[in-house]
Amino acid sequence: MRSSELTSWLETIQSLASTSNIIIVPGGGEFADKVREMQTSLEFNDQVAHRLALLAMSQYGYLLAGMNQSLHVVEDIEALSSNLDKGIPLLWLPTDLLKDDSEIPASWDFTSDSIALWLAIKLAASKLILVKAKVFNQKETSFNEHIDNGDLDQGFQELVDKFRGEIHLINKSQYQDIERLILDKKTTPESRLH
Repeated sequence: MRSSELTSWLETIQSLASTSNIIIVPGGGEFADKVREMQTSLEFNDQVAHRLALLAMSQYGYLLAGMNQSLHVVEDIEALSSNLDKGIPLLWLPTDLLKDDSEIPASWDFTSDSIALWLAIKLAASKLILVKAKVFNQKETSFNEHIDNGDLDQGFQELVDKFRGEIHLINKSQYQDIERLILDKKTTPESRLH
């Protein structure tokens, strides 16, 4: 959220959207951190925390849209499909999930990582790219290792077998690599984590 690379990320995504379908799923950032803190001190239940965390993702999404006017904000999942192939970067806000308790469990085990994976499954996306603050160790090659290290949330493991595409975990400083990842049409069936 406060990284010096954020503007470059948004500009790069904007330029790549003219040739590729790109959907941004914002994390909760500091807004979600505040929800965790408030849940500890005010002791409200996980259902309330889950809804506040979804709203935190939307807050961050509106922040991103305010930073780059080319981002097309979409709240309805069906509207995502109808806005593909238009050469614009889409920014999805998970407000639909506020209405339906069945899709994503109300638990901190399912954060924006799992929600992005869930959306990628729903849309049959070919790639999911998760941008993280951590610099990744090349020896970490399995989803379980990334979950155990806290790089991915616990819910990720429950959903990952339903996704047929590639999953890339990259550091926030690697915005220049995004073009290669998006435009590379090669798939590696023997390993889905890159």
